[in-house]
Amino acid sequence: MLKLICSDVDGTLVPDGGHDLNPEYFDQIRRLKDAGILFAAVSGRSYSSLEKLFAPVLDDILFICDNGARTIYRGKLLDCYTIRRELAFKIIREIEALPGCTTYVSGLNCGYVDKDAEELYRWLTEGYQLEIEKLDRMPEDLPEKEGILGVELYHPTAAEEIAGQGLYQKWYGHKELQVVCSGKQWVNFSPINADKGIAVSEFQNQHGILPSETMAFGDNMNDAGMLLRAEYSYAIGNAREEIQKLCRFHADTNLNDGVLQVLRTVQSAAL
Repeated sequence: MLKLICSDVDGTLVPDGGHDLNPEYFDQIRRLKDAGILFAAVSGRSYSSLEKLFAPVLDDILFICDNGARTIYRGKLLDCYTIRRELAFKIIREIEALPGCTTYVSGLNCGYVDKDAEELYRWLTEGYQLEIEKLDRMPEDLPEKEGILGVELYHPTAAEEIAGQGLYQKWYGHKELQVVCSGKQWVNFSPINADKGIAVSEFQNQHGILPSETMAFGDNMNDAGMLLRAEYSYAIGNAREEIQKLCRFHADTNLNDGVLQVLRTVQSAAL
């Protein structure tokens, strides 16, 4: 019997940076909860964005935010991991030196971009609906006491390719970091314990939920750990090839509400 359904957000429920979710998702989430099945939004987004996207069911679902760095349920912080300030600064400076690249820093209280990153600022505030501050100097002007949940390399079309020219190789395997691609625009640098799969696993263990009682949906490499924690793993139709091969099942694309199509069948079977 299913007890937990986990889903990535960007590229899986909505297009990257989308802020309009089919309202039927909210009805399905409530019905699943009534049937004893908890829905979890597992995302690279910060909580400030997810709480807007899922406002009608805010107290009905589990939030695993910032690629697993922060877990929140009914407004209560369950887990939180941060990157050392000195380490984050090194990564940021290397990103800022790459041609065409800039940095998004996810903090405990706010998100941060360089004052000249106008295109990224608009996308984060208008698309993801994040709370963002512009800094005159990145990273020097990051608030001294701000906890850093993650550092993200942004490039409008080729983040993975550019990072693969040396930056990824330098930092991959670092004892304090997770480094993973989450779409053509993003490469994420997260605390070593901040991983979607680790966060899902910890919640499963704490609540006695087995992988055989778990379903998960994803599209990109930062979803891999989460998908491996679910016996019912689904790659949506627009998922990258590696995720298609990893998963046991396949759903339609995000544009065709592939996850919603599966949830309808789960809800019907549960009742």
